[in-house]
Amino acid sequence: MYRFWQRVLRLFSGNVFEIYTDGSLKHGKGAWAYVISRRGKILSEDSAGQKKTSSNRMEFQAAIEALKALPENSRAKLYTDSRVMLEALEKSPRWSANGWVKNQGQPIPEVDLIRELYTLQCQHRIEWRWVKAHSGIEFNERCDELCIRARSKDLEI
Repeated sequence: MYRFWQRVLRLFSGNVFEIYTDGSLKHGKGAWAYVISRRGKILSEDSAGQKKTSSNRMEFQAAIEALKALPENSRAKLYTDSRVMLEALEKSPRWSANGWVKNQGQPIPEVDLIRELYTLQCQHRIEWRWVKAHSGIEFNERCDELCIRARSKDLEI
């Protein structure tokens, strides 16, 4: 299924994609979701649940999965409601040059996901945008719905 969506996205690769991502945590169960669209039409979406995680990890995982789904060297506007993720991406070039530690040698939380996301973003041309959560933005709300479904599916297992 994943390869099918990559082929579909490749058809639109000359255009700017709009990506919405979300991660969440409730009652110890996490979930991530993304929606890739163009001109208001959903081209691809995905989500999954995970146990023993954090909300921030799920936010990062959503963006990672979305960028993995894009054709190589794509242009996209990625909308997230995670200020933590945006701040981490802003600091990533400095952290990378510093051996992936903070200036004082302190470890970086979620460094594994931040490194992966930084690598993926360098393979594309991504414009990062912050959106307010639960504010009625259609595809951001869709991501939230996908997260709820993924968490409930995970609870059934």
